Parts: sequence; C-alpha cells; structure tokens
Amino acid sequence: MKYRSCHLIEHGISIDIDSIKACCLSREFDKGRLPIIDKYENNTINWQEIFETKKRHRKHQKVMDLSLCQGCYNLREEDWDEEDYISYINFDHWSQCNSNCIYCCVQQTKPKTKNNVLKAMKELIKLGKFKNNGEITFQGGEPTLLKEFDDLIKLFTKQGSKIRVHSSGILFNRAIRNGLKRGEVSVVISPDSATDETYKIIKRVDKSKNVWKNIAHYRKGLKDNFANLVKVKYIIIPGINDNIEEVSIFLDKIKQLDIKSIIVDIEYTYANQHINNISPHIYILMDYIENFANKHDLNYELYDSAKYAIQNRTLEKLNQFDNTFIKEEIAKYLK
Repeated sequence: MKYRSCHLIEHGISIDIDSIKACCLSREFDKGRLPIIDKYENNTINWQEIFETKKRHRKHQKVMDLSLCQGCYNLREEDWDEEDYISYINFDHWSQCNSNCIYCCVQQTKPKTKNNVLKAMKELIKLGKFKNNGEITFQGGEPTLLKEFDDLIKLFTKQGSKIRVHSSGILFNRAIRNGLKRGEVSVVISPDSATDETYKIIKRVDKSKNVWKNIAHYRKGLKDNFANLVKVKYIIIPGINDNIEEVSIFLDKIKQLDIKSIIVDIEYTYANQHINNISPHIYILMDYIENFANKHDLNYELYDSAKYAIQNRTLEKLNQFDNTFIKEEIAKYLK
C-alpha cells in the first residue's frame, strides 16, 4: 500500500540509554522523537513488543502522519512493505566521551551509564529479523570507549551491513580502520576547525593535532572507491568558527589530506532558536564549502539542522545581506 512514511518508522530503531525510539532525527526542534519502548534492561530487548508497536505506527501513517513525524524531511510517499524486520539500528546508549564539546547536550542530559546490547543484537539476528545489508550507526558519546564496540562492528559486518561511526577521532581504532579498508565502515569525525586554538575552544580538550593525525591515518592507503568513507564534518557555530578565515583553513586541511567527503551542520541550539531567521552569512559559508566540494569533486552532505535551515532559506534573506568583505571573499571562490 502506498502512503507517506520513512524507513525508520517502518523498520528502524534508535537505542538510547534507557529507551528505544524509532529514530535519532531532530525533526521539529524540542518536539521529541517517536517512542517504541519506554524502558529496557541490559541485553534484554522485547523484539515482539517492538514489532507490535511498529504495526501501530504503520497503521497510523496510512491515515495521517504521526504527530511527532509531521514536518520531517525524511517522509516520502512509497509502496511500503508489511514485513516485521529491522534494517536500521542507531546505537546511542552510552554517554562517555573523551571530548567535551560546547554544543553537546549528551553528557549534560544523559546519566553516565551504559547498557550492554550485544546479546540482544545476536538474538535479533538469530530470529532472522535483521535484514542483511541493513544500516548501522553509532552516535552516543564516543563509540571507541564502548566495551562492545569492536564486537558489534564484527557482528554486523558479517551481516553485510553498512556501518557509520561518529567519532571524536581522539582515539585511533583498528576495527574502524579495518572496516574502512574493506569498504564496510565509514567514519564521521567533526573537528569543526583546523586551528588548534579554535578546536580547543569548541572541544574543551587540547587534542586537535591528535584528531587530524588520526583522520590522516584513516584516510591513508584507502582504495579510490573507499576514499569517501572518511567523512570530516564542520559544524558552524555562530561567534566561534562562522567566518571565512576558519572555513578556509579547514578546507585547506581537507585538500592537504585528500579527504573526499565533507559534512556540514549548524550548531543545534542556534538553529533551534533561529530556524526561521538563520543569519544569511551562514548560508553563504555553506555555499562556500559546497562550491569547494564541487570544484574538487568531493561528496558534500548536510546533517539535520543544516537541512532544516536550507528548507527555510529564502532569496530575500540573502539579498538583504550586504557585508562587503565576506561577499568579496566568497566571490573569489565562486568564480
């Protein structure tokens, strides 16, 4: 049957520290995410309850968008299947991190505990309810600090899964490196700056050189068709790194290390408060980065806050912007 839904509502789960949601997307700010299970214990997940809840969600979507999903960019009309299986898992069930980013709410809002989920994941696979070639994402705190991380990577690579790991990059991890070499894993590292001083302000740890060294290590020696699996992210933070100098130094570093994928986002709190009034200079910086990517044949990707900002972008806002300096700097690059 054809109706509006998304692959996460249909067949996805996001595992938090104490609950399970349908996804990890920040759809409309401060509105919450679609719940599936309010509480679960270590290694114990009631898969039947998950599939029953998803049936109810599916039934609701056929009539009208679920309230927590209205306005999400992920919704699309499609002929969705009725099978019970999981094809997308987001791991977000721990908060330990070796960085302390000024924009991160995880360590402030989540208890510093973690659940063990390896046994429950093996059970899902044994039940035949995980679809081979499914997608796996690691978020949470820092994945390389998770005791089960390497085992989870091994488990899901055996299923032919596409695995994306969001890492601080402070620690080098061999499971990530080996997965990159085989084309099974992609890694997203968000230094947000290529200058030591700005990195330290944003991350509140003095590890910039370490992170860029590990980015280079992950990238080095990868086959051309796997080069884009090392993804470097720049979160635009108003008042800190939202200027042409910082962005240019960052892009020079990207070029120097032969990075093939750039991800751009906007700091969540700013985007939350200004989603209908994003400063035009942020759009121009995004254009600057996108044009760099196009010029050098790089993959260019936007994350949630940036996607919603683009949806709210208007030419009128850009036409009102008359900062001559940044216009001239951008113009040099857009030739």
